[in-house]
Amino acid sequence: MPIDILLEIFGLLEPADLLYLSRTSKAFRKVLLSNSAVSVWKAARANRGDVPDCMPSMSEVTWANLLFGGSQCYVCVTKGIMRIDFGIRRRVCTSCLKKNLVYKPHFSSKFSDLDPIIMDLIPFTNTGGWAHGHASGSKFFWSDDVLKMAAQLGMYQKDVHMFKPGAKKRLEDFKQSRKRYVDSVIDVRFLQVVFLDLTPSKHAVVCKAWVDEDRKRHRLMVTELRSQNNELIKARLVNLGHDADDVAHIFRHREYEMDQELTDTRWKRLLPRIEHNLSELKEERRLEDQRNASFRRKMHLREMYDNYMRHLRRALVPPFEHFLKLCDVAEFIKSPPTVERESEINACRAFADKFPEFCTGYIHQTKLALTQLLCPSTGVPQDSLALQNQGINAPDETLLQLATSIFQCIPSRPFPLITWDKVQHHECPHRIPYTGSMMTAACTFSLSRSGITAARSLISLVGLDAKITTAATMDQLMCHFFCSNCPAKLENGGSYRMAMDWRRSVIHYVEESHAEPRWELLSAEQLKVIYGPYPLEYPRVTDLVWCCNKCDKHHKKPVNKATLIDHLRWHGIAAPIQGVDFSYDTAPVKLPPPGTKFFLTPPQPPKKQTKDYRCKRCNGSRSFMLDSVKQHIKSKHKIGSPIEGTDFCKID
Repeated sequence: MPIDILLEIFGLLEPADLLYLSRTSKAFRKVLLSNSAVSVWKAARANRGDVPDCMPSMSEVTWANLLFGGSQCYVCVTKGIMRIDFGIRRRVCTSCLKKNLVYKPHFSSKFSDLDPIIMDLIPFTNTGGWAHGHASGSKFFWSDDVLKMAAQLGMYQKDVHMFKPGAKKRLEDFKQSRKRYVDSVIDVRFLQVVFLDLTPSKHAVVCKAWVDEDRKRHRLMVTELRSQNNELIKARLVNLGHDADDVAHIFRHREYEMDQELTDTRWKRLLPRIEHNLSELKEERRLEDQRNASFRRKMHLREMYDNYMRHLRRALVPPFEHFLKLCDVAEFIKSPPTVERESEINACRAFADKFPEFCTGYIHQTKLALTQLLCPSTGVPQDSLALQNQGINAPDETLLQLATSIFQCIPSRPFPLITWDKVQHHECPHRIPYTGSMMTAACTFSLSRSGITAARSLISLVGLDAKITTAATMDQLMCHFFCSNCPAKLENGGSYRMAMDWRRSVIHYVEESHAEPRWELLSAEQLKVIYGPYPLEYPRVTDLVWCCNKCDKHHKKPVNKATLIDHLRWHGIAAPIQGVDFSYDTAPVKLPPPGTKFFLTPPQPPKKQTKDYRCKRCNGSRSFMLDSVKQHIKSKHKIGSPIEGTDFCKID
């Protein structure tokens, strides 16, 4: 093809296109780098739009390569270098700037054999290698420019030294031309404050402003092109049958940065990746919807469960997690979400109807486990053992009410729980926070061996059979005991021992960890000394544990004894009998009455101190008690050990 036709075609391109062509073959490179192609490069600049003219002494090709030749460092070819320093006319990375820039104050030390006038003859930059792109009022010179200028200046200076005709004038003309060149290249407005003799030029300002504007325009163009491509991709995906919401959702979470025209070839390469991401997104949304639905269902059931358990009169309730493990409940929790929330709430209400049955089953299993704990121990009635041997899994209610049926909660401290009544009202301190409420962990019970040992010794002491004696029987006896393992305690000159009922005695033995139980039964006379004619009852008449046996009015909400007696008059019973007309439930009462002090030797009344002493160091008539006069002498007269007769005396 003729050269002139090629040049006409090339004149329709932009500088970046010409650079790419010059790198494709030697023939194109030869044509584009020839002098006849200068007009082509100028036309290309015009086609690109408002590209500034070349910098002084820079060719069109070099200028185009500086602006559009890529983002590689001119020295080490590192990619991604976007900033062009028009002062040194190079695109250089930070590392190379640090190695090659020479700070003006350091010029004489780095180039000690060169003439400092060189700094006025070469372009410079105001941005150092450690400035992170920020300009300053300092000058930095490129080391290669310094060396080249030194060589050129040396030639002129050599002619001067050889006394060639006109050498001095040529040297001065060269210096002036270079200074004008530097002024035409460098934007020195930033130096006006420091170097008032410099005149700013406009070319570097124009170039920098064009670069900034061109990058801004390029970013806007890329943003617009990406937006158009995204809309086109969305439309094509919807046309392929994908859900519009899924398509919109994936573009909110992923970016498909298509900076070029969306051709059919690019679309074919992009489509499999987008469809794979869509399938992943659908699965993620499905799992998220499932998690949200399961969480809502658990919260609805939790709220209903807490409300139901709050009205129960016992603390021992099955953990909520056990309810969630029921087969039908677990299937409901894991079932796919429904569109209507009301249907989920109705389903939760249907499961809430199973709470009573679930709690009853849990209590039954707990009683059965406690019964099986008691059966292997000594003193268990033979009929209960026979039931277990026959494979009948039924709890023995009578066995659970024996005074020797004492348990302890393993997670908490070894506190004795006497009979089933105390077990069902046990509040385990091992709690786990859950969604704003406190969930009681599943308690694990074991036999309280020390508690059983203490109870058997107490029952034997009162002359009863430990195999059949119930806790209620021991309560009705109202016997009190001294612990013979504990010595008498002193108080106010007297000595006393603690008198305890049988429940408090069991607790005392477990907490004190005595080697063996040793008790002393209080006589009737001793009880009268402690309580007078009215012994302390257990439970007390003020405890809210009393229930009517003639009706079920108080079975869910017990009252005090006085209120119950008034209620029994409504039944026409003037003299009610305990155990026949009414009964009590001591289970809600956490602790039995504390022990009472029984003084073996009465305490001595405190001696009344009188002011029978006077300070002999003072001339006044003030009287003191013994301790007060000693303290007075120590504080005022600075005598550490006051002596009676010398420092103070007793008033006659």
